[in-house]
Amino acid sequence: MLKQPFLNYSIYMSDFSIQIINANFSYNENTVVFNNHNLILDIKGDQKNKLYGIIGPSGTGKTTLISILGGQLNPQQGEVLINNINIYKVDDLARRSLISMQMQTATSLRGKLKYNILFGLPKKEGEIVYENSYLVEILVKVGLWGLFEAKDGLDTLIGEGGLNLSGGQRQRLNFAGLYLRAKYFRPHLILIDEPTSSLDELSEKAITQMILDLANDALTLVVAHRLKTLDEAVGIFDSSLINSKKDMIFYSRKELQLESQYYRDLIDGNAVLEDYNHLT
Repeated sequence: MLKQPFLNYSIYMSDFSIQIINANFSYNENTVVFNNHNLILDIKGDQKNKLYGIIGPSGTGKTTLISILGGQLNPQQGEVLINNINIYKVDDLARRSLISMQMQTATSLRGKLKYNILFGLPKKEGEIVYENSYLVEILVKVGLWGLFEAKDGLDTLIGEGGLNLSGGQRQRLNFAGLYLRAKYFRPHLILIDEPTSSLDELSEKAITQMILDLANDALTLVVAHRLKTLDEAVGIFDSSLINSKKDMIFYSRKELQLESQYYRDLIDGNAVLEDYNHLT
């Protein structure tokens, strides 16, 4: 297993690619998600917007896909390559330098608010990674600071597992931590399992803008519960096509409308995206 991190690989100066080659993955014999499926996405080094979306009905593999790309679920067959590096043949440190990831639920929350949003960042003695004022600014943007300001601010105790927060609040806190890590480590690939499903309109706009900010620097794949989140996406993969197509393709909206009945139903108002994307 390779040990070296890949912090010296710059996405800002070179082209970038992710590939899934002949992937098979099943949870059991009755739940086959991928069967010799492929994904190839090439990004030019000078491409300014690198936001791509993932949509699809519940149970069609959206979260499984980003878990495979993020190094959490090793396919039973096939390869997962980032710039021709097999992410399952490098160690966790190397993967963290390549990939930042936010899943739908954050179960590791504990201790104080500041500890949680800085979790995963370096802890060198005497080093201040981010000023408190900047942390407050990020919490304001994600619509959380009002919740903590009247308590103990950044010293507010979150509680084990964040059980004293709602699911939407945990998602937003998780996203704030992802944003801070991505700005610090500058990963090649950012994977986000929708952070805007439980937000008011102002907070949704703020987080959508923060996602676009991240997508200026790194390939950013977002599992979306709202099509509005993907207004600026370069391409969209629709997991409803997975049974009919072995190649997982990120289509433009115009192309996707021709390819996908599910997407046409969404556009026509005959399907509601939130209803299909609960815990896929």
